[in-house]
Amino acid sequence: MAGDMLGISVTGVQAAQRALSTTGHNIANANTPGYSRQKITMEALPPTNQGPMGIGNGVVVGDVYRVHDEFLTGQVRSVTSLSKSMNLNHDYTVQVDNMLADTKAGLAPTMQEFFGAVNGVANNPSSTSSRQVMLGAARSLADRFQYLDERFEVIRTAANKNMKTLVVEINELAKSIAATNHRIITASEIGGQAPNDLEDKRDKLLQDLSERVGIRVTYQNDSTMNVYIGNGQLLVIGSRAAELKAEGTPADPRQLDVIFQGPDSKAVVTRFINGGSLGGLLNFQHSILDRAQNELGRIAIGISKAFNDQHKLGMDVHSELGGNFFTETEKIASQVLPNRDNDGNAVVSVEITNIDNLTPSEYLLMYYEGNYRLIRRDDDTLVGEFSSLPAKIPEEGFSIHLDRGTPQNLDTFIIRPTRLGAKRVDVIVDDVNKIAAANPVRVEASIDNLGTGKIHMGEVLDTKTPSFSVAKGKMTPPFAVRFIDAEHFELLDNTGKPVQITRMALPEESELLEKKDGRELYEKDNTKGRRHADAPAIVTSIKYDSETGVNIFPTPDGEDPGFRVSFTGEPVKGDTFRIEYNEDGTTDNKNVIELSRLQDKPILANGTASFTDVYADLITRVGTKTHELEINKKAQKLLLDHVVGKKESNSGVNMDEEAANLVRYQKLFQANAQIIAVSQKMLDVLMASFR
Repeated sequence: MAGDMLGISVTGVQAAQRALSTTGHNIANANTPGYSRQKITMEALPPTNQGPMGIGNGVVVGDVYRVHDEFLTGQVRSVTSLSKSMNLNHDYTVQVDNMLADTKAGLAPTMQEFFGAVNGVANNPSSTSSRQVMLGAARSLADRFQYLDERFEVIRTAANKNMKTLVVEINELAKSIAATNHRIITASEIGGQAPNDLEDKRDKLLQDLSERVGIRVTYQNDSTMNVYIGNGQLLVIGSRAAELKAEGTPADPRQLDVIFQGPDSKAVVTRFINGGSLGGLLNFQHSILDRAQNELGRIAIGISKAFNDQHKLGMDVHSELGGNFFTETEKIASQVLPNRDNDGNAVVSVEITNIDNLTPSEYLLMYYEGNYRLIRRDDDTLVGEFSSLPAKIPEEGFSIHLDRGTPQNLDTFIIRPTRLGAKRVDVIVDDVNKIAAANPVRVEASIDNLGTGKIHMGEVLDTKTPSFSVAKGKMTPPFAVRFIDAEHFELLDNTGKPVQITRMALPEESELLEKKDGRELYEKDNTKGRRHADAPAIVTSIKYDSETGVNIFPTPDGEDPGFRVSFTGEPVKGDTFRIEYNEDGTTDNKNVIELSRLQDKPILANGTASFTDVYADLITRVGTKTHELEINKKAQKLLLDHVVGKKESNSGVNMDEEAANLVRYQKLFQANAQIIAVSQKMLDVLMASFR
């Protein structure tokens, strides 16, 4: 009996000792990241049967297990992955937001200063200092475009460097998880069950991995764990780990792809990566960085093209027609990148044809089975399909040309129509006297006129017409307008002869004026009620209505000198007006006024937005995204704190509970030790009785 008591008490001491060791292990690892508290299970030993009864044999420790909830652990990994993704996306997006919206370093204040300087010249076109301010402001605007583009490239370089670092860290964690899987298998084979601390270590590695990339995990029967990324790529399978690489894309070495390198396969998984810092970084580059840089280029192209077009319609201090003010950015802004894996040697270029329809999107051009396919990458829309180049895509604002070479099947090209716009915009004009502030055409009424008729100079539309293709200070021909009577006038050329106007299609109701050289001369008159044959006719007079006025050009036969002139009022017979080149018009500000109006003119986005509008929309879009990410970042932080708290309440070490366990197991140990002492005394008494 004493022997039974001794054996039972020994099992009790051993169980208490194991419980105390487990409690001590929990207390020691209370602050160890990823540690799950451990518990023991105690089971009664099978009894010894003695006759009709069973005598107990003590206790045994059945298991030491970790308190762990796989669902909560998976939730923590998932929420951590989203939280890290939003954190890094926000950190980079806020850099772009601060740069674009900066009241000193952003584009808006510099653009405002430039158009303010243009208005200064409009207010005082003969002022050399005003012109100098305008030229300086233009250079500042070009510099600001180039500075912002350079900052985009700096951010891109930093993002690429961060991406490479993350890929290295992911590979190291994958190797560590695979190695831990192997150690768990070995330990399980030796001890019969998975070691708790190694499983905690693996969970911590998985947690660290989820901070860098979104993952999914599955268990195998041997207690190892498989790790998936992307759209099902096995990053870790048992004790083997695959590898990720960050490499320049075949189309653009500056843009990195994430390459999955498995034991038997290799795949580009960039578009499938989500979650974690890597997913946030890729999302930032695609949705914010690329689009913002393209948008900035579009604004630069719009300003330079619109300003150049209007500037060339003006005249400078030396009475010369205006030239380009900025570089012809639309000709050097497009970027076309052939895929390095192309089999053909085709060289493709892009010509911007309409800045109104340009978008900040990128495009993929593919040659497939004899046809070209153009896909807009923003929404993966097939924009066009054509059998040969050149091809016009008016709805996108550009055309595509095959400069040389021959494409082969499946050759691809990345097209970025506006990417280099901000980088390459610059000011060409280097002399303040070359600023074309004046209108090249002027109109004048003769001082001998007796009527109240007034001539008005309208807009200049084209200076490449024959009227301007002469030496400076002259037009071919200069026009004069002479009123035959209060209701008719004629155009005179530089010799004083009337300009004959051929009417190829007669109005339905016309009045026969006279017959000359066998031809009938008609004048339209809807009150006569007579209709004549549609025969060509020549007239020298044009009908005038003092109530509505009249636009002289284009003339009835379509003659268009490239500018507009109109009449109002009530002229009388003999009143004469001159239309001539505006030589020495140094105080004229008509063209620079048109230049200043470009600031608010809806030129971009299919004629619905000005430069200022597009830039404000860019700031709003980036700012909205920043605000959205900030809100989601905070929400994810709260959610992460919540799920981590739930996991900790379930698996974490509670010092109060462990202290209570320590006292409880200590008393258990002492009680069992006391039984050993009692058993020893009983044995001593028993042995003494035999002496």
